[in-house]
This record gives sequence, C-alpha cells and structure tokens, in this order.
Amino acid sequence: MRNIGKISETVLDRSVTKIIKNNHVDIKGAAKGLDCAFFSDMAVSTGYVAFADDDAGAHAVINACNNLWAGSAKPKYISLAVSLPDSYREIKLKAIMKQVCETAHEQDVKILGGHTEYVKGLMEPIISVTAFGKPLRAQTEAPKAKEADIVMTKWIGLMGTSVISGKKRDELITRLPAYYVDDAYGLGQFVSVADEALVALESEKTYAMHDVAGGGIFAALWELCEDLRSGCRVELNKIPVRQETIEVSEFFDINPYSLRGDGALLIVTDDSKALTKALIEKGILATVIGRTTQCIDRVILRDDETRFLESSNADELIKVL
Repeated sequence: MRNIGKISETVLDRSVTKIIKNNHVDIKGAAKGLDCAFFSDMAVSTGYVAFADDDAGAHAVINACNNLWAGSAKPKYISLAVSLPDSYREIKLKAIMKQVCETAHEQDVKILGGHTEYVKGLMEPIISVTAFGKPLRAQTEAPKAKEADIVMTKWIGLMGTSVISGKKRDELITRLPAYYVDDAYGLGQFVSVADEALVALESEKTYAMHDVAGGGIFAALWELCEDLRSGCRVELNKIPVRQETIEVSEFFDINPYSLRGDGALLIVTDDSKALTKALIEKGILATVIGRTTQCIDRVILRDDETRFLESSNADELIKVL
C-alpha cells in the first residue's frame, strides 16, 4: 500500500524530474463557452483526463493545447498535476511522464513542472494539464450574434472512439474484426487541432473557433453559441462521422454526437468556401455543417425533424468506462 499524499522525493527525482528535459524556461478570464483565458500577452487553459487508458498522458496535454489553439493562441508551456490511485506502481507513473514528455515535444511546448501524489480511494488516475500560450490575434469582447457559416474539421467522436477501442478491445473483437478495432483505436492520431487552427487564423474572415472535446459535438455547438451569444441551425446529416465511431457506438449503445471528440474544430467564418478549400489543400477534412443565427434558438435539423440543443456536458465515454 502506498503512502497517501505527495510522491517521495526519491521517486519524484527518479520517475518525474529526470524524464523532463529542457525544463529551463525564460518566464518566472475565462467565460461561458470559452476554454482559455488571456492576461497581458499570455493565454492560459487547463485540460484533464480522469480515466485510465494507454494514452491518458498524451490526451491531457492535447486537450489543454487544443483549448489554446481554439482561442487563437499558440501553446508554449505546460504544467501538470498527476493524482494516482495508491495501488498504482511506480512504473505506471513513469509511463505517464514519458508520454507527457513525448507529446509535449510533438506539440513544441516545454514543461514548467507540476505536482504528483497518491490519493486514497481514487479508482483512476487524474491528469490535469495547464497550458500557457502566446495569443496570435488581438483579443476582443465576444461579438454580437450574427449569421455566418460553421465549418467543422475532421470527424466527431475521435478521442472517445480511440479510448473505447483501446480499453474495450477484447469485447469489441467478439463482433468486429481485430484489424477494424485497431483502426478505430488509431483514430487517436487525429486528436490535435493545431494544423487546422493555423490555417483558420490565416484568414481575416475567421470569426470564432471552438474545439470539440468532452460532451462531443452537441456540447461544443452549445458552448460556441454561448461564447457568441447566438443561436445555430445545424444539419445532422452533414456532420462527418467515421464508420468506426458508428460501429463502436452501436456496440455500446451510446450516442456518437455526445461522445468525447477532441480532434475536431468548429470554425465560424464569413468565407467558408475559401476556408474549406485551404483546409482540404492541407489534407484536412472540412465540412460546412450549418450557420450561426441571430435568433438564440440552437437547432439540429434531420430530414423533416427538428430538435433543440440543450445545455449538457454529459459524455457518453463515461457510460462505457
């Protein structure tokens, strides 16, 4: 049984500090619908993962960085807090830290430091990452509601599909071919929105952005409208979804539109034709799924049916895990 509380200095040095490289850095208000806050010439956001999977460390880093990219800021530094069940062996902590460091390197961010501890009664690790970045655009008050196209990149449910396929592989292969389940797990390679955010920021017509994460596309649309103080009209049949996500969702009887979707980015633009063209030229799927509206109603259309979005952050991933 581990001692509850902070990790011992010996373990901290052996399994955390020595793994973090390039740790010398030159540095000594969020609102509804926004996942990052700005102060002076810096932006800050927090991402977290509260479930155990093979890529938890990477997912927490990506989540925090995606929040900054969606807020028009380039991530530069991260700080993390890792809370572990007291049953966890040191080798698992080391694996998490190695993954955090690898992902930080891929995202071109440096690690400032953080905190690690064992927590009595905790069933799954909790990894919280705070990301600091440099704003790439001047920050202004959220504009009043207006009509503009909503472009979505990639597909819904990417992270949720990947996590479930990794955690529940043995169950899934009772119905689906093993290679297909492995392909579903491989969707985790698409969870960063850095590339599409950079493309969107090149256009003066980009009006707002919001990354899809916990709660899936439905939660992201609600949060986007909260930020813009607007409504929306979105066509369900135009929202891109991978067949792997459909199969995994049907297996566990969950709603793919409320499944954790890190990797997709919502972009509100006055020139969707030019934006989608630029994104596709970069190899990024881009689809116009609807429009923001001055009317506050947030509507999802499917054939002749109309439904209204509701405020909910419930994520279907939790039902499975």
